[in-house]
Amino acid sequence: SWVDSESDQQYSLRWQGTGPKTVLLVKKSDSAAVDSAMVSITRWLHATYPQINIVLEPLVFTQYAGQLPFIRTIAVGDHLEYSRVVDFVITLGGDGTFLHVSSLFQREVPPIVPFSMGTLGFLLPFNVADFQPQLRNVIEGTSTVLPRMRLTYAKRLGDGSLDARVNVTNEACIHRGTYPHLTTISCYLNGHLLTTSVGDGIIVGTPTGSTAYSLSAGGPIVHPLVSSIVVAPVCPRSLSFRPLMLPSSSRVTLLVHPKSRGRATAYIDGRDCGELKHGECVEITQSPYPLMCVNRDDLAAGWAQDINQLLKFNRTFSYPHDSLYGSHIPDDDDY
Repeated sequence: SWVDSESDQQYSLRWQGTGPKTVLLVKKSDSAAVDSAMVSITRWLHATYPQINIVLEPLVFTQYAGQLPFIRTIAVGDHLEYSRVVDFVITLGGDGTFLHVSSLFQREVPPIVPFSMGTLGFLLPFNVADFQPQLRNVIEGTSTVLPRMRLTYAKRLGDGSLDARVNVTNEACIHRGTYPHLTTISCYLNGHLLTTSVGDGIIVGTPTGSTAYSLSAGGPIVHPLVSSIVVAPVCPRSLSFRPLMLPSSSRVTLLVHPKSRGRATAYIDGRDCGELKHGECVEITQSPYPLMCVNRDDLAAGWAQDINQLLKFNRTFSYPHDSLYGSHIPDDDDY
């Protein structure tokens, strides 16, 4: 259950009854450091909280069942079972591991405890070296939880029938892909034509996704508590198509124009979701199922730290070598 927090519009985690019964541990693949951390965490959890079932994904379970005889798994593809039995999730890896967990839960998402062991880790507030106190706080119900907005992506065929529906954590992107010609996409806001873009594509993203592909396309950095939908063009032919921030209640429709010279492919959180034919469209709205992420107690300080340390926000250029202008190295006042 969730209790409103007066600080930063976050929630306080409170367990009903005797506390959590099942934890899902998801790890990055092909990393010896991650594998070692996973073994340490599972052994500590089993020794400290033997009443909690520890679930690993099927492939990882097969690899470690002999070494860790107390672990369990859920059958391949049985995503509904994840939603039914898992009380909280631990991730070991980078932002990609975090996005993978989102794909396992298409409806309600249990609290996620993300430990940074990947490349960037903008979505991961905790250092794996501190896993014991962080997990104690979660299991004892004293943690703070940040809801991260997701989107619902619905693909419609030319006759208007629904073809696919999935949740989106970072962004949905309609892009020309490997096709050499620019693609023409009509963008509608709540059923009204907003613009028709000729370019590489259009991104529709969340505040969480504002530091992903959208940022590379010139989109804004959006605080995770700002409930909004970001629309950003990818290499538009027009110089006047600028990124937009829309209310989270908006319905954004992207239609592959019938006269588009180029094709279009849908990408959801970086995954290829197939080609869109001329006249087909996608509808993107706010999902009723956000990601509930265990977070630092001071969200504002943590977010400011992340954009400065990880994204080098507003960092000025330095000159570590001789140049036409001399070997000046900026003083601290230059930052």
